[in-house]
Amino acid sequence: MGGEQAGKLGLFDPAKPPAAMMLAFCACYVDVICVLGLFHTFTAFVTGTLVVLCTEVFTLPDDAKLKLVVLATFFAATLGWYELVVRLKAAGRLRLAPLLMLEAAILLCFMLVALLAGPLEHPLALATIAAVMISTLAMSLQNVIMSELLSYHAPTTFMTGNTMRLIAGLVSGWLATAPAAADQVIDARARAIQHAQVILAFVSGGLMAGFGMMHLGFSALLLPVAILLVMAAAQRPELAPG
Repeated sequence: MGGEQAGKLGLFDPAKPPAAMMLAFCACYVDVICVLGLFHTFTAFVTGTLVVLCTEVFTLPDDAKLKLVVLATFFAATLGWYELVVRLKAAGRLRLAPLLMLEAAILLCFMLVALLAGPLEHPLALATIAAVMISTLAMSLQNVIMSELLSYHAPTTFMTGNTMRLIAGLVSGWLATAPAAADQVIDARARAIQHAQVILAFVSGGLMAGFGMMHLGFSALLLPVAILLVMAAAQRPELAPG
């Protein structure tokens, strides 16, 4: 019965590749908005934040302090989200839809703060710090969702890993000269396609965000908010991911 219900979800079935693709789209979309509108700040990628921090320590000290806010918020928020997920899992109440709705609500708050307080003219202005922290709350939640509920998918914020696995899948699935079992070849090809889809969705999200930010400003965040809400609304409340 559960499998039949899950099949009715179609495009929004969390077990199917489009779910990871849509979340990858949202992840890059939000971070491009943050880079363009919040002083070159990443809120979903710790690696990017560390690289920019190391640069700005010597060139833009005030901007560097904002990156420290991101790191502290990401660490604290991720601890909180993991605690929430562990408690929900123990109580048998862990569901994807409410978490997607929560992420959408937090992103909407980010958009409203940035719009109402704009223009954001200084990296250490209270409005800027608030916007960065709220966005980091949302993106740390998405990372926990992927880690704890949708871990069977390709990562949605780790494109270096996806690229390495894509290349490994290409070699094992199509380019290897040594003979391999048919099921191993099929699995390698499926993994390569999965990682390629997520990478393309991620890049598409970034391009759309750049265009949206140019023409709409922070109002462009309505697109990932809408995607998350549609995904949440399509989920069967009685079904747990995985």
